Amino acid sequence: MKNRVACCYLTYNHPEAMDEVLEHICVPYGEKGIDIYVYDSSENNDTENVVGKYIEKGQCHLFYVPVRFIKGGDEKYLYVIRQNGLEGHYDYVWPVKDRCWFSGDTLDSICDAADEGYDLIFVADERDRFELVKNRLKDKYTDPVEFFRDYGALTTNWECVIRRTDTMLDPVDWDKYASVYGIGADNNFNQTVTTFVRLSEMDKCSVRVIPSGIDDKHYSDKATSMWTSKLFEVWIDRWIPSIYSLPSIYDEHKLAVIKTQLGHASLFGSNDSLIIMRDSGMLTAKRVDQLSSMWQMISRLPYGNLQKILAHEEKSLFDGIYEEYIRSFPEHEYEKGYYLFFQNGWMSDRFIDNDYIDIGRSYYIYSFEIRTKGYSMLFNGVNSVDELLVKFRQFSEG
Repeated sequence: MKNRVACCYLTYNHPEAMDEVLEHICVPYGEKGIDIYVYDSSENNDTENVVGKYIEKGQCHLFYVPVRFIKGGDEKYLYVIRQNGLEGHYDYVWPVKDRCWFSGDTLDSICDAADEGYDLIFVADERDRFELVKNRLKDKYTDPVEFFRDYGALTTNWECVIRRTDTMLDPVDWDKYASVYGIGADNNFNQTVTTFVRLSEMDKCSVRVIPSGIDDKHYSDKATSMWTSKLFEVWIDRWIPSIYSLPSIYDEHKLAVIKTQLGHASLFGSNDSLIIMRDSGMLTAKRVDQLSSMWQMISRLPYGNLQKILAHEEKSLFDGIYEEYIRSFPEHEYEKGYYLFFQNGWMSDRFIDNDYIDIGRSYYIYSFEIRTKGYSMLFNGVNSVDELLVKFRQFSEG
C-alpha cells in the first residue's frame, strides 16, 4: 500500500469484542500496511490488557490510546478525526466501532482505493438500506449532492467513512463546524455532518463507493449498540436537525434522506418497532403528538397503524395486512409486498421457518435486481407465495 491508513477503533468496556476483532485483523491488516489504533475509554484495564497481548505478538503496527477523559462516543469520534493520538502523519483516517471488521475483496478494494488517492472512501453495506432504490447507484462520485442523495442515510455507520487527511481533515475549521453546524459531544451524527460539510467546501472531490460483500463485513456478537434506549432523543431530536443544518446545496434531498433513515424497519418503518416503543413506554402523549405532526416525513406506514397499535388493536391490523400481502402477488404489486414483508416481522408466525427465511432471501435478491437492473427476474410473473418459493429454490439450486 502506497498510502498509510490509521484504522481507529473506538471502544468502551468491550474487551471481549476487541479481543475477537484483533484476532481477525492483526495479521491481514498488518500485511496490507494498515496501522491499528484502539481508543479506549473503559473503566478498567481489561481492554488495555487485551491490546497489550496483541502488541506483544508484533503481527501489525498496533497502538493503545487511553482516552478515559472522554466520556461519550461522539466526542471520541471527533477526537479521532482531528488526528489526536496518532503516531505521526497518516494519509487516511478510518474510525471504526469496536465490533466490526472487514476481509476478502472488500478489504482489498479499500486498500486499492487508498492507493488511488480518493478524498473519501465509503464502504457501503446495502443490507442496511430499507428503501428500494430503482436507479443503478454509482461507484464513483465527484458531485457531493449526488453522493448525499444516494448515500446520505447510510453514512451514520461509523465504520463506513475513510477520509483522506490532506483534503477531508487538515483544512477543517473545527470551531466553525461546532458553532455553525453543531458538531460536538452531544451530536450523534458528527460523522454525517462533517463529511458533507467538508465535501461542500471543496472545489472538486472524489468519492469511491465500495459495496461490502455479504461475507466480507463481520460483527462481533460480544458487543451491542446502546442507542435503542434513546431512540427518540437520537433519531427525532438530533438526526432531523443535523440533516437540516447541512449547507443549502443539499436542500433538495434533505427530506428524502431524513425519511430514508427514519423509515427503516428498525426505527419508525415497521409495526413491530411501534409495538416495542409502546410496550417500553416510549410513546408518551407528548411523543405521540410530536409524531402525528411529522408522520409523513418519517415513515411509510399509514398513521392509522400507529393509532391501532396504541389502542392495542394490532391483531385486527395484522390480519388485514396479511391479506393485503397475499394479494400483492396476483396483483403483481411486488414493491408493496416487499415493504409489507419487512414492515411486519410477525409474519414469521404465518409461515413455516424455512419458507419465511427463503421469502426474506427472495426479497434481498429482489432489492438487488431492482437496484442494478431496474426490474426483477426472480419475481417476474409470480402469482403467489408458493410460486415464489419454487422459483427461488430452483434459482438457488441452479
